[in-house]
Amino acid sequence: MSLMVYKYIDIVGTSTSGIDEAVKNAFIEASKTVKNIQWGELGRVTFRLDENQSIEYQAEVRIGFKVERDAE
Repeated sequence: MSLMVYKYIDIVGTSTSGIDEAVKNAFIEASKTVKNIQWGELGRVTFRLDENQSIEYQAEVRIGFKVERDAE
């Protein structure tokens, strides 16, 4: 019987459009280097204002993925 092992990473996605887009951007960027993404969890949501009072939304996202191992 083979056991599965999972790992997670915490990242922050950003967007000037909204929180949904910030979460989507986090997954898009993570999927460029992380394989087997299985789930996600939304954490804290924050925003930043620039000098023109434009808002940048920031979404902390925990991404879980299955760890792949070479066949033994």
